[in-house]
Amino acid sequence: MKIKKNLVAATAAVLAAGMALAGCGSSNGGSGDVQKTADGKVKITMWHGFSEADGKTLESIVDDFNKSQDKYEIDAQLQPWSTIGETMVTKVTTGDGPDFVTTGADNGQGWSIDGTFQCVSDFYADKNNGTGDYLDNVVKQITFNIDGEEEKCAVPMGYAPTSVWYNTDMWKAAGLTDKDIPTTWDQLLEVAKKLTKSDGSQYGLAMADSGWAAYMKGNGTGLYTTDGKVSINSKENKAFLQKMRDFYNGGYAVPGLDDTAARESFESGQSAMVIVGPWEDQAATDKGINHDTFAVPDGDGTYKYADGKTGSNTGSTGLYWWVTSQVGDSEKLPGIYEFFKFYNNHDNQVKWSLGSPLPPPPNNNPAPADELSDRPLIAKISQYTDNSYIGIAGLKGGFGDIAASLDTLTQNTVRTGDDIQGLLDQAESSISGYLDEYAEQ
Repeated sequence: MKIKKNLVAATAAVLAAGMALAGCGSSNGGSGDVQKTADGKVKITMWHGFSEADGKTLESIVDDFNKSQDKYEIDAQLQPWSTIGETMVTKVTTGDGPDFVTTGADNGQGWSIDGTFQCVSDFYADKNNGTGDYLDNVVKQITFNIDGEEEKCAVPMGYAPTSVWYNTDMWKAAGLTDKDIPTTWDQLLEVAKKLTKSDGSQYGLAMADSGWAAYMKGNGTGLYTTDGKVSINSKENKAFLQKMRDFYNGGYAVPGLDDTAARESFESGQSAMVIVGPWEDQAATDKGINHDTFAVPDGDGTYKYADGKTGSNTGSTGLYWWVTSQVGDSEKLPGIYEFFKFYNNHDNQVKWSLGSPLPPPPNNNPAPADELSDRPLIAKISQYTDNSYIGIAGLKGGFGDIAASLDTLTQNTVRTGDDIQGLLDQAESSISGYLDEYAEQ
């Protein structure tokens, strides 16, 4: 475990733009103010953003943990997802933030480097914690170089791979069967064409024209390599973008959709398929859409992920547990580690999956399907986790800026007739600038 002595304080504007932290602050020196309950338990503060059934499920797991032992008392506090990071950094800087928090991996490296988070390699070193069962691709995405040493800086909390959701009534009406489930990206586009009606009453695929980081990797060379070198301006990416422009121009997908509008297109019966996370299962059920799902097909991209795989178009919303540096080596740390072990045990994998829109925590020994029989499609989706990756990750900062540059590229590809090579040139210039800026920090 590495703990830096100085935290970097960020302004709200910088965080809102998704940029790296700037300016110097101070820490509590890594000791942490330890408070105890009336019955002598060490008090530990957790922050999370789950506000619906998933929040109640998490709080139930926390209650079970608190009752399971007499050393630690975790206080689970709800924070809005939109501001949880901004608030957490400000509070940790002054020593009165959460002791651990669940958030994504995008800013994790920057916050681990600057000292907002303390890495947890020692938790992984103890195999009694069950870390040997964590999926490699999930762990690699929170394994960072910190001061020249490879460190594991978070523990899996909830990992939601995308999948293709399809209207089974439309599928059957188009004469499609299970044998037509596509296994390549090109086959997916061909299936979408078969599901499209020429009169404009039904589209094959509802697909947002933003957030294509996973598709650029699965079908091309990605935005940047795992060592932070720009790779967006390539013949492979150009060919993919031209293919998608032709697909949209052919009338097989509604142009101009964001993620919310794409889901609404599917849930209203306007489109036969949509690519989204596991929460679509309940949403489609609520809207009366008979549905099923299959894995997002691989492409022929040459981008190589940290685990050596290529071709994956399966993105993910990867949530992890992060320990803040105000904990240090205090009495809180072993209690947090005990909770991580407790949360990721078999029974709680099942409990979390049945009570949230997410599959069980990423594990090589997932809960069997019969234990998740009440949510069969969520059990199905858990099979896709080991081929899913966070679209924009592995950087010190600049995620929001890089994502915006990519969105400009893909939206102009779909919505305009602008020269694709010129769009790639512009994207390369902007993304290179952001990579250079944050590499120097």
